Amino acid sequence: MDIYKSEELFWQRRGGQNWLLKGDANTSYFQAIANGRRQKCAIPFLWDGDVLLEIPEDISTHIYSFYKELFSAEPRGGVSLCDDFWP
Repeated sequence: MDIYKSEELFWQRRGGQNWLLKGDANTSYFQAIANGRRQKCAIPFLWDGDVLLEIPEDISTHIYSFYKELFSAEPRGGVSLCDDFWP
């Protein structure tokens, strides 16, 4: 397969289904769609209480520790089902 066709196919797949509707062989269009999606899904900053986290490593560390604590093996107290929960 031609290297240009391979690149075009890569960006078409990454650009979603719009390439079918557009019928355009413009790789830059597909790159813009794919990269726009990545930017939309990015977390540029995060508030931890009153502290603003802007450094990507700090954000990653905070998210990791948050979910590690959330899904820890230690049981949480005060959570129980009612006796008549199930019919």
